[in-house]
Amino acid sequence: MDTFSEPEEFREFFKTAYGPTITVYRNIADDPERTAALDAALADLAGGALRDGAIEAEYLLLTARRSG
Repeated sequence: MDTFSEPEEFREFFKTAYGPTITVYRNIADDPERTAALDAALADLAGGALRDGAIEAEYLLLTARRSG
């Protein structure tokens, strides 16, 4: 598990290591306002979810079985 000491560290990790986030940043690279807005949004997301360096998040795990 990755841990982050600051929300900005979380943001930088996702900017460089998480494919969908990397793609979004590439697609808005020529728009400084959108890039700054995404930077702020990711830091805000982490700021509200960081607990002892880890992100607290809920998720749904779905397991399916094909019948027949």
